[in-house]
Amino acid sequence: MKRVVPSAYAAFLHNRLNPTGQQTQTGLSWRGFWTGTFLSFFLAIGAPYASMVMHASFMALDFNTPGAIFLFLILIGGLNVIYKLASRRVSTAAVLCAFAVGGFLFWYWPINDLDPHSPSVVFNVFLVLSAVLNLPLTIRGSSLALNRSELVLVYVMLLIVSALCTMGLSYQLMPILTALFYYASPENKWEEKLFPHLPKHNIMVDDGDENRSFYEGIESTGGSIPYDAWVEPLLWWGVFLLGLYTCMVCAAVILRRQWMERERLPYPLMQVGQAMIDGEEEGRLSNRLFRDPVMWMGAAIPLFIGSLRAFSRYHVGIPFMNLNWAMPFPMVRAFVNFALIGFSYFINTQVAAGIWVFYLLAKIERSLLLLTGMSSVQRITYGVSDLPFMAYQGVGALLAMVFVGLWIGRQHLGAVVATALGRSSGIDDSDETLSYRSAVAGFFGGLLTMTVWLWLMGTKAWVAFLFVVLALLIFVGITRLVCEAGLAAVRAPMTAPDLTMMGLGSQLVGSSGVLDLSLAYIWSADIRVFIMAMCANGLKLIEAMDLRSRKTVFWAIVLAIFIGAIGSCWTVFHIAYEQGGINVGNWFFKGSPAVVYDQALRNLEKPTGIYWRGIWFLLGGGGAMGLMMWIRHRFLWWPLHPIGLPIGGNYMMERVWFNVFLAWLVKRLILRFGGATTYHQSQNFFLGLIVGEALCNGLWLVIDYFTGKLGNVIFVIG
Repeated sequence: MKRVVPSAYAAFLHNRLNPTGQQTQTGLSWRGFWTGTFLSFFLAIGAPYASMVMHASFMALDFNTPGAIFLFLILIGGLNVIYKLASRRVSTAAVLCAFAVGGFLFWYWPINDLDPHSPSVVFNVFLVLSAVLNLPLTIRGSSLALNRSELVLVYVMLLIVSALCTMGLSYQLMPILTALFYYASPENKWEEKLFPHLPKHNIMVDDGDENRSFYEGIESTGGSIPYDAWVEPLLWWGVFLLGLYTCMVCAAVILRRQWMERERLPYPLMQVGQAMIDGEEEGRLSNRLFRDPVMWMGAAIPLFIGSLRAFSRYHVGIPFMNLNWAMPFPMVRAFVNFALIGFSYFINTQVAAGIWVFYLLAKIERSLLLLTGMSSVQRITYGVSDLPFMAYQGVGALLAMVFVGLWIGRQHLGAVVATALGRSSGIDDSDETLSYRSAVAGFFGGLLTMTVWLWLMGTKAWVAFLFVVLALLIFVGITRLVCEAGLAAVRAPMTAPDLTMMGLGSQLVGSSGVLDLSLAYIWSADIRVFIMAMCANGLKLIEAMDLRSRKTVFWAIVLAIFIGAIGSCWTVFHIAYEQGGINVGNWFFKGSPAVVYDQALRNLEKPTGIYWRGIWFLLGGGGAMGLMMWIRHRFLWWPLHPIGLPIGGNYMMERVWFNVFLAWLVKRLILRFGGATTYHQSQNFFLGLIVGEALCNGLWLVIDYFTGKLGNVIFVIG
């Protein structure tokens, strides 16, 4: 038999490694940055506005990123089509420009009454400026229409912003920095017990009036916004977060080739983005994905069911479908989420089986621990909060998975380090967004920055270093789960601050270290989405880009980080001072900060040593994970992937497991009776489930914005 490389794959490799000749059609230009910057800023301010002011559906809470998907659908299904149409005739571009400017003036006149904090104003200003800019471009024979590479850049920027604009940063940072002074009282003993251990430098916000304006609004307190109280703390935290995000981006770049090309991870979360980008065809107005009736069949389901729920909030007489119910299995509930089903359909069947089977096994283990009276005196909030022993077991399994993965990739990692040191390694980094020398330097530079920062705040140097390393290992583990298992909603079984303070004991960590690590809850505890995972997924999309464009994507990521952080924090800051933090988000402005400082208080009041019972469960979980990974690689008939072990006991899995099970069951049946061809044909239906849910959330946000409806939450994972 003649063995040759398939012509399609050979052409792909040729184009990937030989970018010359395709830059005029697929290369990047300023148009991608223009559109990406505006849409990223709109998402950065729009997602907090939707949840804090409108109390509507979260658009950037988890890795499913419905806000990014919705805006991208608007781009490829609306804006890009209009730009293509306008590019055909100058008269069309002129009409578009006149319509945009006239409509804006008609709606917002008089202009001096514009609210610059309104997301709708920002978006409409972008539309007007784009229409005006597109006219001279059309006259010159060009337009603002984006090609595939530019669409990749925009989507990657939206993913990065999604990791920062709510749970990833802005909802955590400012409330936690201010709550200590506002909520301190004789009853909670914060002032008595915690104030003496405040960091050596000014990283907390105290406006001299217990931050009342931030929590109650400047109108009720009669004051003004104390900008000067924020400057120094935000500068200190800016240094730390810069080190953290540099570390995360560089780690994603270093691991990209190992995960993507050597281990061939599937990246299920990127299937919808890839389909939207691949559907863009030169010379065609509409995207190919929008012309697929199978996709619209899938999208119609969440659109219909979600709209019924939304209508019921307007008229209580309209019935809607309940998407969760109790199961006969003890303490098990089933929640249906269409996007989760869609993402899970692209998971390997062994991985999917491992997720839902280990969840059910964790339920059995939980019952056995309760029946035998094996409980812990420790209290943790995030992860497996009700049974700390299972939290230790899960984080041990997660760390073991990371260590085994690093060992498997040791050849690649060694080559990366050798390349960074200028030695011959046989590996070419020209197809990476960042050279390996810069990536390795950035990773260790960020690691050093975070360690020194914590040391300057009063944490022991060895504790600071160990803590930062543990946090990064946990981030790598969750990123691996997201890239391989496609889990759109997942959390660590135990957070790095809890593992360090409770596992090592507060006596070893020290009093100042306890408070410093408690403040690390801002970026390493109640985090359901973060930059490393979003960056790793985004880098999946650069495969078809030319080499020069890949380098440009790195700067788009940097720009998106600044847009996401500054834009979302500015929005939260403005909304809090305008309406009062306690009026717009009870959990983020009260519950979450209380967890941070109550946990610090418990650790200070009752100093503890190394928690050996927990450490033994950690080692047991790690050993079990290592054994099952060995079995899976040694025996090909083994049906379960152990990836579900670290997260099986996490409460988030209660809302995830049934969706994974449904997708697994349907996929098994289709592969069994329909074969690979039928499975391939059915993929767009499940992409439609993802698209339909994002469209439903986004369209009803727009409707609710104009009608003034509050509290219209449609689809939410947890």
